[in-house]
Amino acid sequence: MRNMNRIMGESTKIHVIEPPVPPNDDESPFYPAGGEIGSFVLYLEPILNPYYQSYQNIITLNVMPPGPLSEMVTMINVPKLSPFQAAAAYASPFYTGENCIFVLLRYKRSKLGGVGSGAFKNAESFMGADDIPAVFSYLLKKGYTIDTSLSKMMYQSRVEIGGVSDSRLSGDRKMIAMVTRFP
Repeated sequence: MRNMNRIMGESTKIHVIEPPVPPNDDESPFYPAGGEIGSFVLYLEPILNPYYQSYQNIITLNVMPPGPLSEMVTMINVPKLSPFQAAAAYASPFYTGENCIFVLLRYKRSKLGGVGSGAFKNAESFMGADDIPAVFSYLLKKGYTIDTSLSKMMYQSRVEIGGVSDSRLSGDRKMIAMVTRFP
């Protein structure tokens, strides 16, 4: 460095400019660490109930919702819809081998005697297509907003919200609505 200063002159100094570091590099602003996401999507999705060995169309969610609805949501690990359903070796880099989904229950988790795959034993545990009006009524009563403008925009766009998941084996899920609830 001393020889370099002689060649370039004593007044010339080299400055290293470092890129700014975000305050918390581990937290995504889209998926906060606390898990409180204000918006979520409701889907109608086919699953195979392993207890009854029958198919059901149930209401699923993309994330755990905020507020009182979270007491009515649990995560279950669903089996493949068909023994022939398999993830291709390079189909999606996001597929983890797990088929866990958030599902909307008819009753609070505590009333069903637990959470998770035990809900399969009662065929009436899950909310389905016939329950959509009751779900909308509950959401509105509890302070949620069914975002019809966003839902309509997504229905009309060329971006498919629903369909087959990139991150797990799934059937052809259909978007019901986008819902928001902020504190």
